[in-house]
Amino acid sequence: EGCNIYGTVDNCVMFGNVTVKPGAKVENCLIMNDTVIGENATLKNVILDKDVIVRPGAVLVGTESNPIIVKKGEIVCLLL
Repeated sequence: EGCNIYGTVDNCVMFGNVTVKPGAKVENCLIMNDTVIGENATLKNVILDKDVIVRPGAVLVGTESNPIIVKKGEIVCLLL
């Protein structure tokens, strides 16, 4: 139930089978099981429930007192 970390992770709690793809930056986050964070995504102060997919290049930035929360099974896309 290990994690596959190819990007940068700082001050996070990760549950089993999380994948952080190359170029992704994850800071001050809680990441639950079976989540995939795509290439060059940026997450700061985020809570991701189980089975979340963060698409490449997506940016989610919350605050310590108001983190962004993503529900189970959601897909987070880059919006242009």
